[in-house]
Amino acid sequence: MTDTRRRVKVYTLNEDRQWDDRGTGHVSSGYVERLRGTSLLVRAESDGSLLLESKINPNTAYQKQQDTLIVWSEAENYDLALSFQEKAGCDEIWEKICQVTNQVSSQTADLV
Repeated sequence: MTDTRRRVKVYTLNEDRQWDDRGTGHVSSGYVERLRGTSLLVRAESDGSLLLESKINPNTAYQKQQDTLIVWSEAENYDLALSFQEKAGCDEIWEKICQVTNQVSSQTADLV
């Protein structure tokens, strides 16, 4: 049985401000040594290739829209969106993003 909770479509915003479908896959989060941080990983449903590898950055404004959409900007003019098949999966990943961003910002506050 395939876990549909974490099934997502990955979108990027093009120059015309239209969302381009980059593929469907399954999202997970985990520590990526090369990026030195907790990251969102999306593996393609079709062949398991990596559709998205995005470090969760505490300085990034992540937005949860409706019940099944998470949107953010990685760089100037590079917007990304994850559209979840199920609300439960979106909630799980949103909670992970909040844990990382709150955890890092609270550590920074302790240093000041």
